[in-house]
Amino acid sequence: MTAATGSRGSGWATQGLSLFRALLRRWVAIAIVVVVFAAVALVLSKQETAKYKSSASVFLSSGSAAISSSSVDPTAVVRTQAQLAASTAAVDKVAAAMGLSHDYVASRLSASPSDAGYFFVISATDTTKARAETMVKTAETVYQEIVASSGAGSDATQQRLEALRTKTTATLARLTAEQANQGATLTTAQSQALSAQITSGQRLLTTITSQENTNQLTAANSPSIVQLAEAPQSATQVAPKPLRNALVAVVVGLFLSAAVIWGLYLRRPTVQGGKAAADLLGVPLLAQIPGGRRASGVPTEDLVASMGSVLAPAVKVVALTPGGATDLSPDVVAGLAASWSDEQGVVLILDAAHRTGVRGALERLPRASSIDLPRWANEPTCLARSSGRGRGHVLYSRVAPTRAARPGGLAPILADRAPVVDLVLLLTPAFAELPVTAASAMQADVVIALTSTDTPAPVLAEVMGEWPGLAERIVGLVHDGRSSYRRSARRSTALVGSHGPVLEAPDNGVGLDLDSPGSPVQEARATPGSASGLENADDVTDRFHTAKISSRGGSTSGADSANGEKPNWE
Repeated sequence: MTAATGSRGSGWATQGLSLFRALLRRWVAIAIVVVVFAAVALVLSKQETAKYKSSASVFLSSGSAAISSSSVDPTAVVRTQAQLAASTAAVDKVAAAMGLSHDYVASRLSASPSDAGYFFVISATDTTKARAETMVKTAETVYQEIVASSGAGSDATQQRLEALRTKTTATLARLTAEQANQGATLTTAQSQALSAQITSGQRLLTTITSQENTNQLTAANSPSIVQLAEAPQSATQVAPKPLRNALVAVVVGLFLSAAVIWGLYLRRPTVQGGKAAADLLGVPLLAQIPGGRRASGVPTEDLVASMGSVLAPAVKVVALTPGGATDLSPDVVAGLAASWSDEQGVVLILDAAHRTGVRGALERLPRASSIDLPRWANEPTCLARSSGRGRGHVLYSRVAPTRAARPGGLAPILADRAPVVDLVLLLTPAFAELPVTAASAMQADVVIALTSTDTPAPVLAEVMGEWPGLAERIVGLVHDGRSSYRRSARRSTALVGSHGPVLEAPDNGVGLDLDSPGSPVQEARATPGSASGLENADDVTDRFHTAKISSRGGSTSGADSANGEKPNWE
């Protein structure tokens, strides 16, 4: 806890951590989302059909004319050969050889060129290992056949020459037979023409023979573009991968849940921190009570120092006004009054709020030991307690909220009791209960706002926009960063000052109204025994708790003290 200047200096740092703290407070929800995403990913992975992948590398000869030529880019040649291996013609031949459809093979067969050398990789993916390996091997064979059937010295050229030789030989045989059978009947011109055809066919046959020899020589001397075609590698499973899918699901679930929480946090109607609440009211942030499980308690003496820095010496009545219905924490009020009484002497708490539970927290303090307290301190409806160190006293009186809400309704009370005490802490209804709050809070000299993580932001904005008179009396703000559960009076929370423990808020059980007909307080008002005709407030309280515990069959302990909504001013 810091003073006013220190809190303002660290306001931006606290605001910057607010989103991170929002994630920490919801770590259970984030963990649940992450676990659910991982479980779904594992279930889907188990249901997915297994897939296997096999591959083989085809190395091209660096001495081939296509690659060694200075006018051709070798990488372009590698890409072209890879495209040839996965071309439509190649896929058709692979599908025919394996007895599969063209679309089936085309969706599973691929060829990718390498940038690291003169080779490309043929890959195939299938639901079985054997078929994936067979598809790669067949694709290699088909690619080599396509390469061998094109270009000079290829088998295709040799086949064309052989077909031409066969045709030419048949033509010569027919012409020769015709010349032999019809030689005597042919005219000179016809005989000369037939002889010319036979001579031309013989020349063509000689040319074909020469081209066949040249093609065979070229095929023997020309290096193949394919230097090595590897055997297909053993197929490995590529899907599903449960571990990888689970890790991806964990990351997605983590970021998705964090994004949703951030979105809800930024759009929530409550204040996003003490600095944001102070900015809405246009007042300084006096102090912040740390939240989280590691918080050791409420540093009440630091609260007193920070609040005293904005109060003028003439201020006698300070209104503590919460932003929301749960923002007024009993341990904060009780600890603040106890620490302040050590400095001021006697502090009077006028409780005009609804069901605060402050009396229950004060009852854990030691009983008042001074005889110099005001006369009304010994009345049954007034609780008198020592501050805890014997240097000051805290007096508590309950005021009906309906009376405090009337303009000037607190004037007789303040006129009677404020002059004989050193400070009056007026607990008012929350800002959310306007205009009731304005009527009671404006009867104080100054107002200090109390906010928490549950304070509605529109309520604070309404105070500045529609209640300027009330806004002018607000001199500062104290923000409680604890959750509503930790602020509750039903939790036993130690209040810590600069010199050690100050008091401990009890587990109050069910709040009881001591002003109801037949209650010990009402009986004490009609029972003589003291100078005022009323019993001491502590005796009345002790008798009441004893009767309550006896009726339940339990034992007497401080933890069974009533939190006591005790209207005093009707």
